[in-house]
Amino acid sequence: MDKKTFKTSKNKALGSSKAQKFAIGDIVTWKTWSYNIDSEVFETKEGLLIEIIEENRLENIVLIGKIMVFGASEYDFIPIISLKKSTKQDYL
Repeated sequence: MDKKTFKTSKNKALGSSKAQKFAIGDIVTWKTWSYNIDSEVFETKEGLLIEIIEENRLENIVLIGKIMVFGASEYDFIPIISLKKSTKQDYL
C-alpha cells in the first residue's frame, strides 16, 4: 500500500476528518473500561473539549483531545477518533 494515500492534506493526521466535527467547548463522550474488574463492561464518560493537540506517535501525527472530565479534578487525554459529540444540551 502506498504511504502517500494517507499523507494527504485532508488526512494529515489520524483523526483529522473526525476533528472537523468538533469545536472547542463541545461536550463529548467516550467509552472506557469500568473500574469494576469483575464485570467486563464499558462505561460512558463525559467531559468538555478544551483543546485539540497534535502528537507524534510512531512517526505519525495523531490528534488528541484534552478533556476536562465531569466529576474529576484532572484533565484526560483521549484520541479524537474515540470521541463522540454529546447529544445532551443545556437549556438555560
